[in-house]
Amino acid sequence: MSHRPKKSLGQHFLNDKNMIAKIMRSIDINENDTVIEIGPGEGALTHELLKTQCELTSFELDTAFAQKWIEKSKDYLKFTCIEGDALALDWSPYLPVDKCVGNIPYNISRSLMYKLFSHRMQINETLFMVQKEFAEKLAAQAGEDAYGILSVLSACFADVEYLFSIPPSVFYPPPKVMSACVRLSFKDIDINDALLIEVVQTAFNQRRKTLRNSLKRYYRPELEEKFSWGKRADELSPEDYIALVDLALK
Repeated sequence: MSHRPKKSLGQHFLNDKNMIAKIMRSIDINENDTVIEIGPGEGALTHELLKTQCELTSFELDTAFAQKWIEKSKDYLKFTCIEGDALALDWSPYLPVDKCVGNIPYNISRSLMYKLFSHRMQINETLFMVQKEFAEKLAAQAGEDAYGILSVLSACFADVEYLFSIPPSVFYPPPKVMSACVRLSFKDIDINDALLIEVVQTAFNQRRKTLRNSLKRYYRPELEEKFSWGKRADELSPEDYIALVDLALK
């Protein structure tokens, strides 16, 4: 498919066969898997996914690409292309799935993560190409500079693996930054997702304050000896936040 990349959609197309093969080895898909692909674009990954004979559903926002993939899907019993914004679409009809994959436009990476968190019980694993800095945030540990809201939430909801870096040269047009391949394997953890997200966001939005001040609504004197309220947001591990949410519910 020949298509001029649209800057407004953050389109950077993979065009290096060796990198595509490396990514496919990491995805590790077989014919029994069900897969959602975000933004097939020119099809660097889509063509390879179709070769596996997996059950594939692709979400494509670009109308020109969507129409081409919808037409092509007529040749495959297990392939469906849905035209629309992956952030706005209702994913329910296409879940559960084994894996969710894609070369993700940098400008939707954060919002897409929250979409995935909301469906984490119906998605076993995700593997994405994202901006390297974003991947580092997802995988960051407490005490590291990149550690923040997404680091905590990703670690609470999933096992996060920074797999490898990806140079600009394997894309057309080349982005101005490095990319990376990252995998999230979602956990079956029983927690109040909405409360966890609220607590983590509130703490980090006032990260210079101690938790006693940033999380006033959850603080109670009787909890003083059960939690380190004198710490700041970036001093707590993901496990600490899970413990804090558990206390807040009691």
